[in-house]
Amino acid sequence: MKDRHYADEGMDIRKYMLCLLGKLPLILGAAAGGALLGLIVYAVVRTVPESEREYVAYAKVYLDFAADETGEVYQAYNGYTWNDLMAADPIMELTLANLSADYTREEAAAAIKAEILSDIRLLTITVTTNGAERTDAILGAAVQALETYGGQAKEFLEIHAIQKTEAQLVVADNRMAQAAFLGAFLGLLLSLLGFSLYYVTDDRVFVAGDVKKVTDASFVGYASGVETLKQDYEKNLAYLRGKIGDIQIYESDGDASFSEEELQNMRRAGGVVLSLPYGKVHGAFVSYVIGQLEVQDCALCGVAVRDADERFLRRYYGKNKT
Repeated sequence: MKDRHYADEGMDIRKYMLCLLGKLPLILGAAAGGALLGLIVYAVVRTVPESEREYVAYAKVYLDFAADETGEVYQAYNGYTWNDLMAADPIMELTLANLSADYTREEAAAAIKAEILSDIRLLTITVTTNGAERTDAILGAAVQALETYGGQAKEFLEIHAIQKTEAQLVVADNRMAQAAFLGAFLGLLLSLLGFSLYYVTDDRVFVAGDVKKVTDASFVGYASGVETLKQDYEKNLAYLRGKIGDIQIYESDGDASFSEEELQNMRRAGGVVLSLPYGKVHGAFVSYVIGQLEVQDCALCGVAVRDADERFLRRYYGKNKT
């Protein structure tokens, strides 16, 4: 029996890739499931409650300044000061005068944003609230307040709106494709990691290399499966019989309970060939069976694999061998 050092055994990459190919439908299914889950999560997260939805409206206001040779007025009414001006009196007082009593100064100040994007004479007013009606009302009140202020302030000849929109629901960017891709990627990654972990811990006997990991006994061959490999097995078995004499073949089915008659026949024989079912017994179990044979003074001269998967072996060994 051979002492096993799992950390030093390495990985049969060819076997791993063939096993991975056999699991390809499951891996693709995991990727598809991940994509679907990503879409569901995105839809749930993206669905905003009615009370938290935002509505926005815009207005473009033209500022017709009075003549100013010094330029001080233009400096006073620049893009950095309009937000403060809109939240302060007299403009805020005029805005609230155009609204009903259920609107507060704090709500109006928080909803209104004023900025000059390029031309100092063109002011953009943006109003954002959680209701379409309140957005339209505050925007209308703010525009009226500015028009009134333009008639009162000496720095202006006139202020009037040149464009105004109605409230629109703020819609987040649609990223369903990204959510589906991320879900598919995570599903694929997790399935590959899970399969790799399973493969690393799976010591079932499939091919000759798996036998060599548990015993130094010769691999006699594949007792059934691909015809050319079966012929090699028969040749090797005939050679052992010619060399040793009587050979007993013990077909293990996943248990190590030997009858007394089987043990006597194996002791009397010149050697024993342990026949293992393809992919149904683990290396640890094979080591245990070999240990039992040694204790019973049964000379193990080789190990064979039966009922092998022909398609797998053809891919594993290539066309030249099969």
